[in-house]
Amino acid sequence: MLTTFVSIKHTIRIARSYARLTRSQYWDKDALEIHAQRRIEETLRAAAQIPFYRERLAGKSFELSSYPILKRSDIPVLNASARELIVPKRKFFHDNSSGSTGMPVEFLFDNAHQTGRYAARIRYLRANGWHPMKRCAWIVATTSDDDDNPDSALMKSRLRLRSNFLPVIFRPFDEQVDALLAARPEFLYTMPSNLDGLLQAFERRALRLDCLKLIFTGAEVLEDSLRERARRILGVEIRDNYGSTEGFIAWQCPAASYHINAEHMFVEIVDERGFPVSSGQMGRVLLTTLENHLMPLIRYEIGDYAIGSDEVCSCGRSLPLMGRIIGRGINLFRLPDGRLKSPWPLVGPLKRRAELHQFQIVQETHHHYLVRYVSDRELDHPAQEAIRVSFGRILDLEVTIAFQRMDSIPRTSGAKFMTALSLLQR
Repeated sequence: MLTTFVSIKHTIRIARSYARLTRSQYWDKDALEIHAQRRIEETLRAAAQIPFYRERLAGKSFELSSYPILKRSDIPVLNASARELIVPKRKFFHDNSSGSTGMPVEFLFDNAHQTGRYAARIRYLRANGWHPMKRCAWIVATTSDDDDNPDSALMKSRLRLRSNFLPVIFRPFDEQVDALLAARPEFLYTMPSNLDGLLQAFERRALRLDCLKLIFTGAEVLEDSLRERARRILGVEIRDNYGSTEGFIAWQCPAASYHINAEHMFVEIVDERGFPVSSGQMGRVLLTTLENHLMPLIRYEIGDYAIGSDEVCSCGRSLPLMGRIIGRGINLFRLPDGRLKSPWPLVGPLKRRAELHQFQIVQETHHHYLVRYVSDRELDHPAQEAIRVSFGRILDLEVTIAFQRMDSIPRTSGAKFMTALSLLQR
């Protein structure tokens, strides 16, 4: 295993890759599709050398849609099969998923994948005005294994120059605010749930960061209400990104569209039968890595849902677009007739209640929900009844709700916060 600290040699490779990405994002659609198809064919050839894939790919053409969907339960077998081919002393990267789906798995990456991942992240940041010589505060979770996390390694590398790396996500929000006031960043990078707490602290103390120009977010689903509060409280916009352990999937440009990193990953949004969804429809996210020949993922069902899009962005980039990111399947609610329901409409009635500092909606059965919340006082009966009525109207069925006041709501092992959680199986 090779530590993911970004060396000078690796930095040069990233810079060259980034320069290519600044050009390819403006290619015409045909050129981009030809490039993606070539990368897919290269990936399939590399995969065919791995025993796990040899049988799955036998006799198939390079038509990706004909390949079986790769499940999370397949990953340990694929991992072991890929490791069989790693020669002694070969340098490679590895990272473990957070296990928020209940099944932690390990992914292996070669240098080309990591280079492409870093370069795509820099494209996202630079497209939105960031520069390594400008002050930027990164408030993210850190662990003892942080050197093996590619995103954290990038944040702490020499590429960030004047950025302040502040591993304070579990410190009280007032302390984080004080650290930001001292650092005076022009850019802030953090998780949406942490930003939520920061905004509450800034508003309560009637403070603003006049130097702040933009907020970057990632790792969790970003709610529209958080964008509105960031504008009102700090006077800045949010530019979100959609990444995962498996790779860097999509990012928002200055026009606020989510661009897929088509040079790095091929993304499909499909229905329950595996067919592409129409623009504006919700579907499962499938990933095919295009730069990782060590342990390629082919039509991997990441466990997320998103909205399909065939729109063209006004920013001029030709990269394909993705609509709203809904999040993990575990975060979607199940209706009695089997349909999946986005939880975000239910968030509104709770967000409008100022007494709730934090909350989590848990679906325990089709008709029963638990609302965990952090507050200075218990929710009174009228408030509880108003929330129940709102839930019933939004879901279009009778529901019961239990309320549980807590001192804090736990995060996942990967430090992510789940606003919504369904205990029902698919």
